Amino acid sequence: MIKPSRLHAAYHLMEQHHLDTMVFGPGANLQYLTNANDYHWQRSCMTNIRGHSTSYNQPECLLVLTNNDYHLITIKRINDAFDHIDDYHKTITYMDYFEDVLATLVHGRTIGIGYPCRDFIQDALNVNFTHLTYVDCEDILKDIRKIKDEDEINQLKAMAQFTDTAMAHVIGNLKFGMSQHDAESLVIQYGLDHDCDDLSFPPTVGFKTKGEDTAADLNTYHDRSILKDNTCIAMDIGYMNHGYCSDWGRSVYFGKPSDLLDGGYHALMKGQIDMVNAIQPGITTVDQLYPILERSVIKSGYGDYLRFRDSHNLGHQIGIDCHEFPMINKQYHDILMPGMVFCSEPKMWFPNEGYIRIEDMILIQEDKAVFLSNYDRNQFIL
Repeated sequence: MIKPSRLHAAYHLMEQHHLDTMVFGPGANLQYLTNANDYHWQRSCMTNIRGHSTSYNQPECLLVLTNNDYHLITIKRINDAFDHIDDYHKTITYMDYFEDVLATLVHGRTIGIGYPCRDFIQDALNVNFTHLTYVDCEDILKDIRKIKDEDEINQLKAMAQFTDTAMAHVIGNLKFGMSQHDAESLVIQYGLDHDCDDLSFPPTVGFKTKGEDTAADLNTYHDRSILKDNTCIAMDIGYMNHGYCSDWGRSVYFGKPSDLLDGGYHALMKGQIDMVNAIQPGITTVDQLYPILERSVIKSGYGDYLRFRDSHNLGHQIGIDCHEFPMINKQYHDILMPGMVFCSEPKMWFPNEGYIRIEDMILIQEDKAVFLSNYDRNQFIL
């Protein structure tokens, strides 16, 4: 069902920003406002990190908001995803007629447009109107989308649990002599075998073998690297189902790690746990999270190996998009409120030894923060 509270919040934002009409093409905002979680639009996994992307491709659906009302234009082929929207609020037509329908729905002169298919929308409006003012409104919903409702939280919990189970399968099937490509294929195949809709982003099961070039440089990975003794495996995995994403990371070691590397893993994990336990909902801000974790890691004697000590990059919110606002770094000061779900992904780098990363999905409740991802935290050595 459409959730009226989301639409009313959008109408209020339109009024605040002095927008007469707001138009969204296929993307997270359209999914959120229509609550069409089984509509499979084309995702960009790095949204909000590398910047928004647009496409001239003609959209297969458009959502138009005007004067405290909304209307969806869609093609027949994907109408099943919008069965919950009544005929009064929906026009089913052909792509080649979208411009004409859009022209009957647009009101006023100041038009907010989301990034997906932005060029098409703007050109289509210019055919029928003159002297319009266009405003970028891709991020206009970020403050309401960051607080998840009960349905969203339940779906994110399910995605975290699915990813925990998937990783138990993948880690349990890592074998001597397999390639990095083979390991990443395990991630993909598990999703396909269990009818998961998509990946949140391309999976990484990165091999860094002591004494080889992969361990000498942080950013060097080879798909054809072979799993052998003394390999540190850094994983970054995410799935998407029913419109919502997961994001999980962990390092494990194939063989016997040095005491330095083993201690680093456990120091980083302790820092993650200490940080989550220190969160006070309604008080703690996102820019305070990295320093909390950093103090714990320093106390364990591993501060020099911690990454991003200048920018305090620690992670991001998660939901419909894998990477949502606010980002977790020193530039954002949002208060952590009940209903927020974020990913914390601290990292350590040990040149010629290995790359340690941990990533968890974390929910802010009324009185505390809790982990949604709960894969065995003690498992480092395979």
